[in-house]
Amino acid sequence: MTTAPVVPTRPSPDAPGAAPPAKTAGLAVASLVAGILGLCTAGLGGIAGLILGIVALKKIGRSGGALRGRGLAIAGLIVSVCTVLVWMLLGVLAAVKILEVRRGADLVYTEFAPAAPTAAAPAELTLDLGGGVTMKMILIPPGKFTRGEGANRREVTISKPFYMGVTEVTQEQYQAVMSKNPSWSKGATNPVDGVSWNDATEFCKKLSEKTHQTVRLPTAAEWEYACRAGTQTAFSFGDDPAELGDYAWWDGNSAKTTHPVGQKKPNAWGLYDIHGNVLEWCVDWFGEDPKGPVTDPSGPATGTLRVQRGGSVGNPDDLVFECAVRAGNSPDSRLSVNGFRCAMTLP
Repeated sequence: MTTAPVVPTRPSPDAPGAAPPAKTAGLAVASLVAGILGLCTAGLGGIAGLILGIVALKKIGRSGGALRGRGLAIAGLIVSVCTVLVWMLLGVLAAVKILEVRRGADLVYTEFAPAAPTAAAPAELTLDLGGGVTMKMILIPPGKFTRGEGANRREVTISKPFYMGVTEVTQEQYQAVMSKNPSWSKGATNPVDGVSWNDATEFCKKLSEKTHQTVRLPTAAEWEYACRAGTQTAFSFGDDPAELGDYAWWDGNSAKTTHPVGQKKPNAWGLYDIHGNVLEWCVDWFGEDPKGPVTDPSGPATGTLRVQRGGSVGNPDDLVFECAVRAGNSPDSRLSVNGFRCAMTLP
């Protein structure tokens, strides 16, 4: 799970630790009034000192009143200075209190909280390939499944949702993006065939540029997870190979030629032809899988063959169509049964 960025925001006044706005405002007003009164009183103290000074001068002017006048002058000076100092101090304290209250309000009302969540990713997304041609994608949720067979079975976690093409890439879709159609079995809505791993990767790159999305080949783990659609059976539809013809074009019903996509039953997550029609390239190098539980595996770092999944119209053995079975082929191979299905990272 990703962590949402944090942004400054103001919580509700009822949030824990938040100062009530009325109390905060009252403190600020009281402090301001105290400051004003302090300044006014300082002025009054100065006037009082001035009056005492005038009286002192009059006393000095009279005979025998010099000593008394001097005392009054000193007293007036002391009263004036002390009054001014005291109320200046009170005024400063009032100003500081106002700043503290204001700053305190800001500190209480400003906190770091998760940014507002974006709208939920739509369950389906349609990419515009141009010329009236589109590609429908379906959202695959994160989750776990058991991958592999026999002693090689292990738990795999797909930690992030992603989109998967509802069908294999068709010839009209390939034509719209690549301006060519290399297929052996022609048909606008037939899956594109005769494409190498390199061709499929280039298609994804160009479609990403055209749609401003991250279109790519699925990892082998993502492919199997999407194929299983929550099941742990041999096929996405169960364990009975007699039902294969309801979900897949294979050697037993295809006359060894591809057929328009979407004519057979989909799996539980709405993916058509996940078994059969054409082999589907995955991004991984073909190699030994890691032991033990894994999260979002992407295959070996190097290799000579790329993974293919799903079986094709050229396969007579139903074993090839099982969810866990992988094939491997050279990335530049353009066999007539080579096709692919797109995945897409969430925006």
